[in-house]
Amino acid sequence: MSAMFGIEPDYDEGPRSSRRLRRLKRRLRQRADGELNIVSMIDVFAVLVFFLLVGSSVSASKLHALKLSLPSVSPSPQVSEMPSLDLAVSLFEDYLEISNSDGVQKKLPKRDSGYDTAGLAQVLMDIKSAHPSETKLSLLIAEDIAYADIIAVMDSGREYPVGTVGVDGSTALFPVISMGDVASGGASTESGVSP
Repeated sequence: MSAMFGIEPDYDEGPRSSRRLRRLKRRLRQRADGELNIVSMIDVFAVLVFFLLVGSSVSASKLHALKLSLPSVSPSPQVSEMPSLDLAVSLFEDYLEISNSDGVQKKLPKRDSGYDTAGLAQVLMDIKSAHPSETKLSLLIAEDIAYADIIAVMDSGREYPVGTVGVDGSTALFPVISMGDVASGGASTESGVSP
């Protein structure tokens, strides 16, 4: 090891030096080129990478804050007693548009601070009071909308504002949210996503 750093050992060079010391000196001279044995270090890194991958997958599974229900294909169409509301919130660059099967219900202009999520929550609470059994909401997003704005609108549609509860005592407003794209002409259509 000392030969690796350019330090020569100070062994007794006399005729009485032991065979073991001469052998050690010979080995140190042979390794004087600075060769480093990294096999054990690679083994440690392999084990470390395994634990980092397992640890990150466990911590990532704990961070799933959004519980999205993906659409499924049902073999037979379900017959509902009441017609579907088809509630949709469309995010455009300058405004929010709330629509249902009857057409556009309300347009909320975008403020300097962002989308009017308080006004959106109020409109959605009014719709929920008229249709208490409805749980589905489609979020239709135009191009180049910031991720933070999408999450803010999604949060205001998912639950009642803090301190407010529904008629049935629930805090869930429209918990089943599906996402899609807004058509470029302004009419809202989902791209392959059905609630």
